[in-house]
Amino acid sequence: MSFKEWLDFPAFDFERWREEASNIRSDETGLWRKPYWSPSLRCSELPAKAIAPKENGNTWSLTESIQHEEDLLPALLGGADGIRFQHEFCKWEWLSKVHLEMIYLDLDADQVHLAHFPLRKMIAKGWKGSCTRSVRGLTVEKACNHTDLLSAIPSIRKWAISTCDSKNPVEVLCSGLVQAQSAFDTFEAAGLNKAEAFQAFRWIYQVGPNVLEGVAMTRAMRIIWQRWLTSRGLECGAIWLDARTYLPEVDGGLRTDRFIGMTSAAYSGAIGGVDSLEILPHDADCRKASADGKRWARNIQHLMREEAGLHRVFDPMGGSRVVEAWTAELVEIAWKSFENKVLP
Repeated sequence: MSFKEWLDFPAFDFERWREEASNIRSDETGLWRKPYWSPSLRCSELPAKAIAPKENGNTWSLTESIQHEEDLLPALLGGADGIRFQHEFCKWEWLSKVHLEMIYLDLDADQVHLAHFPLRKMIAKGWKGSCTRSVRGLTVEKACNHTDLLSAIPSIRKWAISTCDSKNPVEVLCSGLVQAQSAFDTFEAAGLNKAEAFQAFRWIYQVGPNVLEGVAMTRAMRIIWQRWLTSRGLECGAIWLDARTYLPEVDGGLRTDRFIGMTSAAYSGAIGGVDSLEILPHDADCRKASADGKRWARNIQHLMREEAGLHRVFDPMGGSRVVEAWTAELVEIAWKSFENKVLP
């Protein structure tokens, strides 16, 4: 009988692994430690995602930003179920033949001309998604106006935290909390219903190619959001995590060299538990990304779903010693950093 190396693995020696792994030193990265070994496993039970309950697994919305009318139909036919309008030239007429109840439509209220969109008519047609205004630098006047505009649309997410300008996980988490606190103070000054407002938030952020770091950060975002709500006496509710992949540097090579980094970033977001994920096309730094670039970006997510089955299990990385240790570390360090920034 022939020896088959791919079948005849020796039995796993747990004691040897624990002995050798316990000697690995933590990786110090900026503001937080990366402990590769933890003597005990402290599992974090993640709150439910905003897009669906836990029993639905790890579903997420495949999202694409639309800059031109001719890009909309290929995106929908290519499997995108999340459409993002974030430019002033986006128009309602582009959606005239779209079944709104079948997609997530996200309007950037800071960029698009909302006066050109029949919001009440859109709700009647089954609109789900968001119409978000950034809370960074939000004034009382803008908060009141936006609340009044969308007062009859409780199902739409209305406010956005954006941390796309940060890459360090601690800075991302801390910045998100600082923006949430600023919004809390603004809503209070405006006399708005804070409990209702904080059930309609979206957190826009960027994921990079470090898979374990990205997974830990995304899991920590859910945990720390619930912790912040509880600390302010607000009802716990799921925040919509809206991830976008970074665009790797080319360094004189081909733009297609970005595919590995794009895929790693998307993978970390997907298994970390995002609610929506947009992969920037490999040639997105051109004046207009190519049709192939957009199609290939969508297909990365299709492969993660249909081939890898990453949508089937809620919190697929839960229980990993490294991921659990990093998640807990990020939550505690980011919370302390936040308190140092907002407390006198």
